[in-house]
Amino acid sequence: MNLDITIRHSTDQDLQDMVILMDQLGYPTTYAEMQERYAHISTDANFTTLVAEVRGRVVGLIGLQTSYLYEKNGRHCRIMSLVVHDQFRGSGIGRQLILAAEQWAATHDVDSLSLNSGNRPEREVAHEFYRQMGFTAGSTGFSKKPQMLQHT
Repeated sequence: MNLDITIRHSTDQDLQDMVILMDQLGYPTTYAEMQERYAHISTDANFTTLVAEVRGRVVGLIGLQTSYLYEKNGRHCRIMSLVVHDQFRGSGIGRQLILAAEQWAATHDVDSLSLNSGNRPEREVAHEFYRQMGFTAGSTGFSKKPQMLQHT
């Protein structure tokens, strides 16, 4: 597949395509929900969203969050979201998004990159891709919703 791919920073004009991508990533999202999330993300200096555009449509995105870590010095960047539209997977867009994120990180004093990926069988292809891109498997993540404080 020979595509003319443009990697650029996202805008609020990309929201409808971002809704489709979040759904394909396994997180069904309404336009209103994406609009609310993006309103916070796009105004937070610690977040950056890069998109891959083909023929005027966003067909991939990588969402980045920078922070500092307790366990080591330097600025860290976590890939919060990486997805390529299912019709464009295998075309090199994911690779281009990661390389663009690495370039962005290098110009923003970032010392390390990381990402989380689910342990579901359908994610094995993604895990192999991450290894090919130079990532190494690390810790297991856990999450929960905070419980409301109970008043007695």
